[in-house]
Amino acid sequence: MSNSAIGKTYALFDTPLNKKLVAEFEKNVADFFLFPTIETEKIILDKEKKELLRNLKAFDWIIFPDILVVEYFLQILGENEIDFFELDAVRVCAFGEAVADRLRFGQIHADLVPNNLKTNVIFTALTEYIGSENLNGLSFLLVKEDSFDLEIGKLLAAKNAEIIQLPVYRAKVSNKQEITKLKTLLKGGAIDEFIFSSPEDLIALKHYFPDEPIIKTFSEIKVLAIDENTFQTLQENNFKPHYFFRNYAVENRID
Repeated sequence: MSNSAIGKTYALFDTPLNKKLVAEFEKNVADFFLFPTIETEKIILDKEKKELLRNLKAFDWIIFPDILVVEYFLQILGENEIDFFELDAVRVCAFGEAVADRLRFGQIHADLVPNNLKTNVIFTALTEYIGSENLNGLSFLLVKEDSFDLEIGKLLAAKNAEIIQLPVYRAKVSNKQEITKLKTLLKGGAIDEFIFSSPEDLIALKHYFPDEPIIKTFSEIKVLAIDENTFQTLQENNFKPHYFFRNYAVENRID
């Protein structure tokens, strides 16, 4: 741990990916806080929802907002013996490169991958790709987490597109008292630098701050990414990340 870490307070998620890093912090007596991860569970689909999945060709577009949505969606398709190649006839919008990469791993091509995940930017990207005059009557399947409503659905519905929302997983936030304490530390300026080790860390934070702008909370906190994939995900979500290397933090290499 370099001298640049002395006197700083860090935060990171309590995940297997961070096990060695936590050991480093403990060894060097660095001040840090561990955020608990969220628990997730697959939603058991009813007969109507399963039938919807067996007729994916009926949709013009499918929208995937995060990596976990993709994971559970592919799992559900496999369990119901639905051929992934059914998606070849449907346009796919992936919210960011990490989501598109996970789709590619499942042999699904993303036609549109916005690199800025503000809702208005995504909507503009969709309307420019499709043509605003062609939205009327198009059908969109929005695959999502159970508690989150996707604002993009409201904008598309306002243009007379048909919107079907399909929750595929549910996030469970346990130990709420501990999370409340950690959120207070973040907002109160007690944390200097927050280390992200995967795109899933950002998903967890969105569940901890469901009705608050995360960017505002992090306005005075240096955001660090352990790898390029996480770095890009943070950028897509309008953070200004820096790279973190195992034994030292370095200044941002990309403006």
